[in-house]
Amino acid sequence: MNVTGTQAVSHDAPGPARWAAVVAAPLGGGGFHNFGEILLALVVLGGLFFGVRRLRHGRHGAQHDDTWIRREPPPSSPSGPPGGTTVAPARTPRAAVSSGRTAGGWAVETGGLTKRFGANVAVDGVELRVPRGSVFGYLGPNGAGKTTLIRTLLGLTRADGGTMSLLGFPVPAERKRALAGVGAIVDDPRFHPHLTGRDNLRLLAAARGGGASAWIGPSLERVGLTQRAGDKVASYSMGMRQRLGVASCLLGDPELLILDEPMNGLDPAGMHEMRTMITSLAGEGRTVVLSSHLLDEVERTCDAVAIVDHGRVIRQGPIDELIRGAGAVIVQVDCTEPARAAQLINEAGIAAGTALAGAGLTVTLPAGASRELVADINRRLAGAGIPLYGLREIQTSLEGWFLSVTSRLGEPS
Repeated sequence: MNVTGTQAVSHDAPGPARWAAVVAAPLGGGGFHNFGEILLALVVLGGLFFGVRRLRHGRHGAQHDDTWIRREPPPSSPSGPPGGTTVAPARTPRAAVSSGRTAGGWAVETGGLTKRFGANVAVDGVELRVPRGSVFGYLGPNGAGKTTLIRTLLGLTRADGGTMSLLGFPVPAERKRALAGVGAIVDDPRFHPHLTGRDNLRLLAAARGGGASAWIGPSLERVGLTQRAGDKVASYSMGMRQRLGVASCLLGDPELLILDEPMNGLDPAGMHEMRTMITSLAGEGRTVVLSSHLLDEVERTCDAVAIVDHGRVIRQGPIDELIRGAGAVIVQVDCTEPARAAQLINEAGIAAGTALAGAGLTVTLPAGASRELVADINRRLAGAGIPLYGLREIQTSLEGWFLSVTSRLGEPS
């Protein structure tokens, strides 16, 4: 370091710093003789510092962008993913769905939850219990209050009465802690069409904070969009935008996913992809709550459902239990001697009725009958020496049961 009066020039300093010092040096030594020269020196000095700052910023930005272009894995951390190109960390295997309270409490629990819009009661005293680790369907016709319930749970609209909790945290008292473990889509997923899928997720991750950016790569891979992540969202199909919406939900590695009509507008292939994705997410130990009016997809996807009509939950529980308790069970029996088989079953008094049908017969069992009765039919026919070609239960569909317990399927909202 050379020191001359007030001038200090380091020969080890970076080039721009030395130039700034050299340009400033004449100010103390009287090298400039008029105000114009002094002003010129100040302009040069300011321009140099501004250029250095822009240069450094540009290098930093270029390095940051390169990490996304190269898709390098982000550093591992206790709260982040094990690597940027891997899927989310392994979770506890999916537990069997139970209508009873689980050891860790409910994923979603409400008590007398109510939301009004003037004279319209959109959510009417809802009592909801969602088991952890399940795919739970909130099923109802258009205008039944499905989206309003989701918005109320997330704190996007204020409840007029009742209680609610997410992952054991009361809302709104501990809304921030609750939502830290929640990913949600309300209405249709919306993105900037002029940006790429990855850039949209970068914006959302920056807004969320907490290391969410480390989950961009795994989330894209998880929903099968890695190869199209660099394309603008404007070029995405409806199914791809829905999958990008799910990817945005996964940025915080949530324990609970709440999806509003995730299969709406999808073609059969898109529905199949979404159904497979949702069930696999639950297989990782997450809880998925989805609202829908698509009965067939709900039956294929969900473990349990709540049926909502006019803002009220009128039934809820595992799908099999709800359907089985809804009415009689019909068994199709294909055998060599259907008339003798029918006589044998009627004499045993185990059926509510039998009817011959072509080369076989149908057996109607009492409402709420267990599957043991189906096995009993098989044993009795085999014991009587009647060969069986087939024996299958024709169970009431979710659609049939839904129509029996709701009053306005398809009524406009």
